[in-house]
Amino acid sequence: MTWQLRALLHQLFILSAISLLVMVHMHYRSPSFPFTPDSASYIEQARNFLDSGSLLITPYGLAPGDQDQVENRLFPIGFAVVLAVVSSVGIDAKDAAIGLAHFSAITLPWLLFFSFRHSIGPILALLLAGLAALSPGVLKHSLMGLTDVFGLWLAVAVIGLTLNSRSISGFIFAGLLAGAAYAIRNAHLALLVTIVLYFSYCWLSSAAGERRAVLLQAAAAMFGMAVVVAPLLLRNILMFGSPNPYLMGPSTIGFVENLRTYIEALLKDGTACGECARYVAWSLPGLLGFGVLLIAAAYAIYKYRWSNVSTIGKKAFAISTIYLVIGSCVVVAARTRYQWGELINLRHTLQYSPFLLAGLFVLMANHGRTRVRGGWMIAKLLISVCLVLFHVNYAVFSESFRNSDNDFPKLEQAFATGKTYLCDKQADTYLVSNWAHVFRIECGGRVRQTEAITGSAEVSEMRAFMSASDGYVSLLDAINDIRQQAASRSIRVGFFPGRFGVEPENLPLSAMDEQHIVGKGWHVLRNDQQGLILEYPKIGSQQMGLQ
Repeated sequence: MTWQLRALLHQLFILSAISLLVMVHMHYRSPSFPFTPDSASYIEQARNFLDSGSLLITPYGLAPGDQDQVENRLFPIGFAVVLAVVSSVGIDAKDAAIGLAHFSAITLPWLLFFSFRHSIGPILALLLAGLAALSPGVLKHSLMGLTDVFGLWLAVAVIGLTLNSRSISGFIFAGLLAGAAYAIRNAHLALLVTIVLYFSYCWLSSAAGERRAVLLQAAAAMFGMAVVVAPLLLRNILMFGSPNPYLMGPSTIGFVENLRTYIEALLKDGTACGECARYVAWSLPGLLGFGVLLIAAAYAIYKYRWSNVSTIGKKAFAISTIYLVIGSCVVVAARTRYQWGELINLRHTLQYSPFLLAGLFVLMANHGRTRVRGGWMIAKLLISVCLVLFHVNYAVFSESFRNSDNDFPKLEQAFATGKTYLCDKQADTYLVSNWAHVFRIECGGRVRQTEAITGSAEVSEMRAFMSASDGYVSLLDAINDIRQQAASRSIRVGFFPGRFGVEPENLPLSAMDEQHIVGKGWHVLRNDQQGLILEYPKIGSQQMGLQ
């Protein structure tokens, strides 16, 4: 056995061990209900696509009141289509969603290793694979049926193919995957722009005789993108009148706060040191020190390291840095312009933190052009050891995994209490709940999500990213608004403790409040500590004329 084969076997063994650790993490820490309201939209679209060929979903809020199913203006259709394809072999869409997240997390270390081993060397590539697999963002969101880890997997595959392909077909396939990534996540617009800017860098940095090959590679990649992106944009134009219809209300959070929140989340995901990230982002000495460090590092790299980096290393640094910068700008700009209902967090930075580390490791790699100084070796060793210790500490001791299933008893009780009333698929019944996504996923009920009851402490904390018009002061206000939005339709409503400001102390309704809503025409089907379930009969034409 040659030493090259022995080294490869050792590398494959380490990758297998990393994947095994990820599998153990998912086995023991996955929540009992690994889904969110976003998951409900993807899953419902996938089920509708299989059943009827449509991509309709139940509207998230109360409007429009006269339609139970509408086209989705918020999420692109790619992930729902992928779920439908996977589900076509007999797997339910909700199982397909969590299965894709698990598959992506387990195979991500292998993808990163083979994407960057030529540019940073096998040792650093293994370190990159391990750190990415144990990053806070991947550890947390590999447990959820969302697009996040699958989207990262696609981005790594695209960048790996773009760096390492040697044939035109390889670049076409990279473009197809990039288009698919954009069809799955709006934020992957950054990936499309990155590929274009990367080929621009290659063209500028290549000798005159090599530029024709770069142009052919770029054309192949952009052709692959167009095969997916062009039909998607055409569909949006024909259906919504805009190539990018995914709009929300104006944001309540400014640019500076979003930028600092992004810096905190990115550094936390990249280093797994939450205290370090918080200090850098939210203290003036930390922020200034971080800025000075970046400027000094950029100068030192240009002065002492860049000339020693190999050509493939420079390309890896260029594509990783471009993607990191463009992606970061997209996240901060989108969150500053639009109201998305949540602060910037690990969901939005896990797409870019592996490339932050990849760019760092390109500079740390020994490219064999000059003798490596002892001080630089010690600095690299310290950086590597600190990163490993922080990531292992987070993976083993983080409190976030211990609390991941705290809401399940409330969720389980809500579904058990309400399934008889809200899983009914009879036509023309307007269904509403504060746990809508649970019923949409578990039984396919077309249930609307009500806004939060803002009097509770939980919702007071949400006020930072809620629009001024969001929410209700009390349950009675919510019930009155539901009645107005439903117009003449029959209505069934279920409020259950534990979500969006409905707490055990809010239930049951007092006798006075119950009498008030009965006087408005509501039928009270249940009113106790487990839930408030109401029904409003359909208004006949004669009644409508009298009102």
